[in-house]
Amino acid sequence: MTQDLKGKVAIVTGASSGIGLEAAKHFLAVGTRVVGAALDMGRFEEIGGADTCAIEVDLTTPEAATQVVRSAISAFGHVDILFNCAGAAPGRESFADVTDKMWQDTFDLNVMGYVRMARAVLPAMLDQGKGAMIHCGSEAGFMPHPLLPDYNVSKAAVHMLSKVLSREFTSRGIRSNVVAPAHVRTELWDVPGGFLESLADQYNVPRGDHDATVAAFLADRKIPAGRLGCPSDVAKAVLFLASDQSEFISGDIVNIDGGVVPTV
Repeated sequence: MTQDLKGKVAIVTGASSGIGLEAAKHFLAVGTRVVGAALDMGRFEEIGGADTCAIEVDLTTPEAATQVVRSAISAFGHVDILFNCAGAAPGRESFADVTDKMWQDTFDLNVMGYVRMARAVLPAMLDQGKGAMIHCGSEAGFMPHPLLPDYNVSKAAVHMLSKVLSREFTSRGIRSNVVAPAHVRTELWDVPGGFLESLADQYNVPRGDHDATVAAFLADRKIPAGRLGCPSDVAKAVLFLASDQSEFISGDIVNIDGGVVPTV
């Protein structure tokens, strides 16, 4: 299904962990060359080789996107795909406690990081008359979580950013879509102080008993699929949206959610 991705060049931001790293692995498996960008590229470099280029960069800075695109073109000559995946989901006690600085920090990465990357790859994609942008949204852009106020709003902005790009540039060969994961078990779930420990406290489960914690969460949230998602679930959708198999899809939001986001 993704044979047409062989020899293409994909930029993946947030490629050092979680969904971004898994997407990079999937791209490499089908013969796509991958330019990974994040603050610390150690784990990406472990999967590297001649078909990879690692760029350690702070994507909240105005010059970062241009640096990434220039490095990609220098390494591989062109850019066909952008997967905007870098992001942060800082937990908050209350909307009232989120300062202007916190809002700004979240938007600098989750929104402006995506805006700048899209703007930076546009000239190269327009020159070749073809390109695919995929942006990592979230169910939080539809179903706000009370402890993630700035994250919720940033993901809603990402959803609209993609539609804006699609509206203007699909007719010029550049498609833009969103993958919106929900309850995907990345490293953030399992690290000390991560989601599973918070959930264990919520459900009165011993913090070290991850299986019991996940079971309690699934029972509480009633996820129709009956399991948590995994990064590969999202990566497969990213590759589909990057490939010519989805050439008539643009401006869409694909929920990778196990059925949890209601349709009404």
